[in-house]
Amino acid sequence: MLRLAEALRDEVEERGAHNGVARPDTPLAEAIKADSDTLVAYAGQEAAGMGALRLLGTGTAEIKRMYVVPDYRGAGVAGRILEELEQRARQHGVRAVRLDTNARLTEANRMYREAGYREIEDYNSNPRADRWYEKSLA
Repeated sequence: MLRLAEALRDEVEERGAHNGVARPDTPLAEAIKADSDTLVAYAGQEAAGMGALRLLGTGTAEIKRMYVVPDYRGAGVAGRILEELEQRARQHGVRAVRLDTNARLTEANRMYREAGYREIEDYNSNPRADRWYEKSLA
């Protein structure tokens, strides 16, 4: 899981999807501990992708660290991870899920819109993000 999260951080850097803001100082292992659910998708014995859910305590949850290994992109892995995280959010009584991303991650933005997410105002002041989305689970 940590390897996948590091690969995500590396790709954000490579694609310039950070708005010129340095990587967070928080170690990934510590950031992952704050999540209520973390999913790792496998293709056979190989990790193919991941995503996490963080409860925000207001009937809302946040989707974090969505990432699919390049060899598995386009196979529906991210969509299945997203659907499972939404289902887990419902099990926690969450009424809406939010997430942030960067405009340079065009595939992710397209997937979120196609999955029913609507663009909203900045809800978390993440300086590396420039797109924020929300989806009602009601």
